[in-house]
Amino acid sequence: MTYIAHNFQVHEYPELDSTNEEAARRADELPDRSVIVAAKQSRGRGQGDNRWESEPGKNITMTILFKPERLPAGEQFSLSMAIALGTRDLVARHVNGCTIKWPNDIYVDDRKIAGILIEHVVMGNFIARSLCGVGLNVNQSRFLSGAPNPVSLAGLTGRELPTRAVMEELLACIDKRYREARDPRAQRRDYLAHLYRGRGVHAWEDANGPFRAAVQGVNAHGQLLLHDERGATRAYNFKEVKPLPREEPRGRSSRRPGPPTT
Repeated sequence: MTYIAHNFQVHEYPELDSTNEEAARRADELPDRSVIVAAKQSRGRGQGDNRWESEPGKNITMTILFKPERLPAGEQFSLSMAIALGTRDLVARHVNGCTIKWPNDIYVDDRKIAGILIEHVVMGNFIARSLCGVGLNVNQSRFLSGAPNPVSLAGLTGRELPTRAVMEELLACIDKRYREARDPRAQRRDYLAHLYRGRGVHAWEDANGPFRAAVQGVNAHGQLLLHDERGATRAYNFKEVKPLPREEPRGRSSRRPGPPTT
């Protein structure tokens, strides 16, 4: 099934090996802002060598194909911020405590509700196309992969949601954030404002061991900048640093009552 939703051309499949793989196979023929959606993935991918667990028909697994006009390769992180902010906006409509765990996982308190996988094709000095995979846990209640902290919207709100309606709502949020990326200062400000552990001093760990630091920002290349207790600024690429578990239990609820579904 193919249809238009919020300026995106959506292609729905009952099953695929991977929405990112299908988008890559069809990238030359598909127009900008095409979306590949599958109710079931046999080889859904996460970051690195990770697999993305998703119970068939319960969640959103999709890939958005962007063909930006003259986006410099050095500014590719702006697309990552747009997708992360749009996904965070959608989740925040339903629950409290929603943040972006650098670079682009979506957390509710300390639990992961969505993951984003972005693959760029560069031609010369510009991005030719980007495959933006988004996995959002909507109605899944049991997670069997051994992932340490998964959660779904239904698990937090106590009610199931119609996945297609949530997907279209998500596309509307991403569309808004994609258009707002034309103002890079405002985009970076919003991204930092919603960053997981973006305020205060927290425990982190890199290849040299644990340390305490505060988030200073994210540079143009997408590196996370941490200001440690010795006064030094540390810059990290993806997978080079991770937050350690909180030292104190959190004292707020992420659940927000919502209107009944129809």
